[in-house]
Amino acid sequence: MPRLFWKLFFALWLSIMVFAGLVSWINQSVMLQQGMGMTARGFDDDFRQFRTRLLNDLKQGDEAQMGRTLRALPRAFRNHVLVVVPGGGELLGREHLLERLHHGPVRLHRQRFTSANGKVYTLVVVPRMPARALLEPGPRGFGLRLGVAALVAALVSFLLARYLAAPLGQLGIASRRLATGDLSVRVGAPLDQRRDEFGQLALDLDEMAQRLQTAQQANQRLLRDVSHELRSPLARLRVALEIGRNKDSGAVSAELDRIELECGRLETLVDEVLGLLRESGDSQALRVETFDLAEMLQDLVATVNYETAEGRDPVVLTATSALPFRGDRELLWRAFENLLRNALQHSAGSGPVEVKAAPCAGNQIQVDVEDSGPGIAEAHLSRIFEPFYRVDQARSRAGGGGSGGHGLGLAIAASAVRRNGGRITAANRRQGGLRMQVVLPADADASAA
Repeated sequence: MPRLFWKLFFALWLSIMVFAGLVSWINQSVMLQQGMGMTARGFDDDFRQFRTRLLNDLKQGDEAQMGRTLRALPRAFRNHVLVVVPGGGELLGREHLLERLHHGPVRLHRQRFTSANGKVYTLVVVPRMPARALLEPGPRGFGLRLGVAALVAALVSFLLARYLAAPLGQLGIASRRLATGDLSVRVGAPLDQRRDEFGQLALDLDEMAQRLQTAQQANQRLLRDVSHELRSPLARLRVALEIGRNKDSGAVSAELDRIELECGRLETLVDEVLGLLRESGDSQALRVETFDLAEMLQDLVATVNYETAEGRDPVVLTATSALPFRGDRELLWRAFENLLRNALQHSAGSGPVEVKAAPCAGNQIQVDVEDSGPGIAEAHLSRIFEPFYRVDQARSRAGGGGSGGHGLGLAIAASAVRRNGGRITAANRRQGGLRMQVVLPADADASAA
């Protein structure tokens, strides 16, 4: 359980235990002061002395003296002794107590005495009942009472701490999912139905997530529409270029080549924007299948090495013989292809690109793509997977943070990895260069087979 739960639990439990201990100590002190703390045997011994004094007063027939003797008794004895005077009343006016004792389960001891003046008095004695173990005075009863208080305090503290800590845990899970980019998360019932600060916070968090999701969908829709609209003028521009080349006598050939180059760059940008929207869109269903990730990486490295220019170091793959994985193969192919091409662009002439794939702790697969380029400043490492983010100081516009220099290649790769249940991070190597680390959940069923 979270640490906040245990902090609340022990704070409440200790406060209740201190209060229970203080009350028990006060109760014990009062019992001892009033004589209720003595044993039944001690009570009987002392009661014989008071009874002797009372009988002497009864024989003399002095009711005023009898009343003073009764009032002088400690409360622990006084309520156990009643004197019925002639006429049926009680000497101290405790007829209600006498009536209640007559109808109670306690067996009363009665003894009649005739005073010197001939009046008949009845001495009613209520025997002392032995105290129960939980209520008896002394260390044993005190310890039992504290034990019961500890159990009750633990139950109350547990329920109250859970009532306070559970909503914070639920809100924390929702906020962490929001931080990872999952804008579809909602706190929901039963927390949003509470009528306290936690319920209001849940409603506010859900409303914020809804607004963020709406804004993200609007942005994606705008990018998608603009990208699609750009395709038509690009196509017409290419047609116009071809017509211009056919009519050109060579005077504007360089300008036409420049226009064609910029058209190609613009078309590449449109394709990457559409690719990012396609890979990051939740509406695009994954084509899940079980395949060998090591075999896929081997095919990808072979394809990239085939396209690599002569004279430069090839990509080196080090992988375990079999890495079963269940996910979208095509999506991961494009993700690792972007990572490889990004690594090749930034390690040109400075060393090889290495790909390492192996199982890791927690039934996962770790894939590292390492280059020998200049690396990236630590302040920018956490942002290179954002769309259109480029680090001009460390990497040139020709490859700043993604393929094609638009800052989209790594964003597409990160989105594809996340949609397959994995995570991607970047770190500078000690010997120079950048390491892209991808951790994916292994297919447990296929591994067992």
